Amino acid sequence: MKGVILGIAPRTTIVDITHQVTPFEITEGAFVVAETYRHFPKGTTHVVVVDPGVGTSRRPLLVQAAGQYFIGPDNGVFSLVYQQEKAKVRVLSNRKFFRKDISQTFHGRDIFAPAAAHLAAGVRPSVMGPVVHDYRQPSGFEPIRTGKHQWNGAILKTDRFGNLITNLRAADFPDVLQRPFSLVVGVTPVERLVKAYAEASPAEPVVIVGSSGYLEVSVNQGNAAKALGCATGSPVELTLF
Repeated sequence: MKGVILGIAPRTTIVDITHQVTPFEITEGAFVVAETYRHFPKGTTHVVVVDPGVGTSRRPLLVQAAGQYFIGPDNGVFSLVYQQEKAKVRVLSNRKFFRKDISQTFHGRDIFAPAAAHLAAGVRPSVMGPVVHDYRQPSGFEPIRTGKHQWNGAILKTDRFGNLITNLRAADFPDVLQRPFSLVVGVTPVERLVKAYAEASPAEPVVIVGSSGYLEVSVNQGNAAKALGCATGSPVELTLF
């Protein structure tokens, strides 16, 4: 993909965000995109290849939002961008901006990368394809209220340290910071909130407000994912007392 980009737009600066999204986990990919784009300058193009539906009828998209471009599959991976920004969405349909030979298994190289490179070279988005409104809408990212003081959620991402990032935004649950609670992760209840990892005893699972603003479950100098037997997509249940 990098070779394709540089072959079209040799002055392009390529930044690797991550190659560690859990395979096939579209929700995790959406989280990573949403947490990183705001730190990049206007005019940046983000190429996202979390694409288990490659080669099927799912469409390749060009999204314009926040003064930036997002290229990838129409499978929900841009859902959180749609939630946070006003977006104009186009289907990439002009084959002039693809590679001549398109593999059914590597649209990242043959469609997404060349389209991104042509954008970087100054091609206008309007010539790449028409605006559409029936793109995949956000779903499954918000916790579900199941009782007066109870919500069901899920793990959005497991980072390289084994921290379990939930879909519970701390700003939406301020009572967690002030009153007793239980956050059941998989089958394990975690009932202590800390402000810093070092406040926890070694091997003790705790809840912390992570840098993304979501509640995370962590183990000080350990791996919460391994300790609790959980991963991206695992359920969580929050109860306030």
